[in-house]
Amino acid sequence: MKIILPENQSDITLEQEQKYTKLLERTDLDIYSANRRKLVIFTNLTFQETAKVSQVDFEDCLSQIDKALSQEVKFLNRFKMNGTEFGFITNFDKLSSEEQHALDGISFGEFVDTEKYNSNLDDIHKLMAILFRPIVNSDSFGNYEIAEYNGTAEWCEYMKQTPLNIVKGALFFFTNLSTELENYILKYTSQAQAKGMTI
Repeated sequence: MKIILPENQSDITLEQEQKYTKLLERTDLDIYSANRRKLVIFTNLTFQETAKVSQVDFEDCLSQIDKALSQEVKFLNRFKMNGTEFGFITNFDKLSSEEQHALDGISFGEFVDTEKYNSNLDDIHKLMAILFRPIVNSDSFGNYEIAEYNGTAEWCEYMKQTPLNIVKGALFFFTNLSTELENYILKYTSQAQAKGMTI
């Protein structure tokens, strides 16, 4: 039997990560049963087949999965999946002056939905459907335009197949942006209070 293992996070899907997180939350399984289910999630094996894997191979498989899950990732604003190229929401990273804030260029619907879906792993595929959308136009300078936002229904299930490195890179960017926004708001509030302005 040939076992297909992930080499890195680009070989793991968001859906696999969601299933694995649910597995980690279970308290009704012994370690052996949990590890067999872990192999099912991240390999091409069925649950029954995991019992036939030798002890050495079983441990090697678990080690390789852990290694793939722990690798560092970087933010990528474009990726291809099943022939469709997706781009990160444009104008979402504008945070450079008091006149401009990070939410310039995104719609109210996009903003509300990012707030709704960014805190629960069960909904991260919906967040990905907001943050990444099909590229409809691009130029040779790396600029691109993504499809208009019409809610998450069209792409959210599809985004469960997003490579985990793309998801984690986007979430890292998103978290850093939130921190920058918080710092910006605190700085603006302090400056406004120093000028005697009411906030």
